[in-house]
Amino acid sequence: MDNEYTKGIVVISSTGEQGTLTGGQRMCQLEGCRGKRLYVRWKDGKITMPCTKGMEFDESTHTWRILS
Repeated sequence: MDNEYTKGIVVISSTGEQGTLTGGQRMCQLEGCRGKRLYVRWKDGKITMPCTKGMEFDESTHTWRILS
């Protein structure tokens, strides 16, 4: 089961802002990338789709962090 992709999981941006996963995801379209694009809604209402290859999941806090 993909618990780390569940709607509502917290995502921390590289600048420390906090958003949440919407539950939407798709495969990354960059050539050769095997990551997933996760839909993140930020506090200002905007939605972005960072790739998991540029993120890390912290099992202890159950949050994603965008690395760059």
